[in-house]
Amino acid sequence: MLVWIRSHWQNALRGFWLFPGLTALTLAVLAVVLIELDRSAGADGISYTFDGDASAARSILTTVGATVITVAGLAFSITVVTVQLVSSQFSPRTLRSFLADRPSQLIAGAFVGIFAYCLLVLRTVRDEGGGAAEFVPSLSVSVAIGLGLVGLVLLLVFIHRVTQVIKVESITGRVAAETFEAIESHYPEAFAEESGPGLAEVVAAWEATGPPRAVHPAQPGYVRAVESDLLSKLDLPGSSRIHLPARAGDQVTTSTAVVRVWCADPLDDSLLADLRRLVVVEREREVAADPAFGIRQLTDVALRALSPGVNDPTTAITCIGYLQEAFEQLALRRFPDPVRRLEPSGVLVAASTASFEELVREPFADLARFASGDARVASALLDALAGISAAAAAGAGSRVAAVLASAEDVAAPALEDARTASDRGLVAASLAGVRESAGYSTMQGPDGTRPSGPAAASSTRSTGTA
Repeated sequence: MLVWIRSHWQNALRGFWLFPGLTALTLAVLAVVLIELDRSAGADGISYTFDGDASAARSILTTVGATVITVAGLAFSITVVTVQLVSSQFSPRTLRSFLADRPSQLIAGAFVGIFAYCLLVLRTVRDEGGGAAEFVPSLSVSVAIGLGLVGLVLLLVFIHRVTQVIKVESITGRVAAETFEAIESHYPEAFAEESGPGLAEVVAAWEATGPPRAVHPAQPGYVRAVESDLLSKLDLPGSSRIHLPARAGDQVTTSTAVVRVWCADPLDDSLLADLRRLVVVEREREVAADPAFGIRQLTDVALRALSPGVNDPTTAITCIGYLQEAFEQLALRRFPDPVRRLEPSGVLVAASTASFEELVREPFADLARFASGDARVASALLDALAGISAAAAAGAGSRVAAVLASAEDVAAPALEDARTASDRGLVAASLAGVRESAGYSTMQGPDGTRPSGPAAASSTRSTGTA
């Protein structure tokens, strides 16, 4: 239940209804409070406020309400057009970040709230007649006039805000900030060498003992999060072995095994339901639970910028700079061990996690396919990889090998497609920078010795061809 609440709360925070709704509700409550203050003031009303009759009050409230709802229609039209622009120009995956812009949400809610305020006050205005005394909520009408002026100012603020939000610097900066925050949350520890057996070997040994009991998700979609920490709260037999093959960002169907259990004792339906709830499946991915999704968004924006229809290499270079910062942070972080034992039950858990090599390979491979025709973008990719290699040198020499391999994949087609000697020289110089960084970090370790393994082999290959 806690996992379900957390997931839906995140959806509500990033949706376009919670904060606008709360803002509108606040103004509606304000109307009720001010009306009661006007009633308590008696026939003379509150001093230094609106002193017109009931007909004038109705005219003012009607004008303010009609004007503000017209302005709200204009604002929402601008929002729809902006959403279409962001989706086509950048990436449809950036829409969630755009709609989560808090000032835009509050302004939209203010427009609806001012209209609701005018309606609630308007219904209390009464003329003399039929034995009833005239009632003009003077304070409420005065506040309505002020809110009408505020609404016009908010329209200008909203237009300014939208023009700022749809700038490529704002979109990529917002996605990058969310990605950096997610990296800090998911990988808080400094780099440490992985110890213990690998995931594949452990799972293969378990499979040799017999088929597991598979748990499938209740609905298709994307894995929002895998709450493996909650396993310690379940009543699992000590001999149980749990494999969590799904990881955040994976797309699954109702036939996908998201949890696999080896256990000598039979598992009841309630325990299977608890295991199913460990894997949160939603229709959308979330950067806060999946840093790779933030990297994917930056990559998609860069790919769209490199497409012939957009042809904006400067935007692509901006995204590459943010990708460099993300991977420099990841290069210095410890990734969680894939196999661990729960205490005090002793249950073994094997969870699939993305490695640094997997994370760095995909975005740079995608960008390399489209950047080969633009030497400036290819050079920016190689310069980013040089920075990532230098950062990895402070932690894991094995990670430098993956960075160098990506650099070779970027440089090969760029050198082949270079149209001028200047372009070829630019790419070659950037590649030499990556090789120099990788060679320094892999040929000599922190203790002054030369390491062995893939990193050293990659370094030898690169320096030998330089």
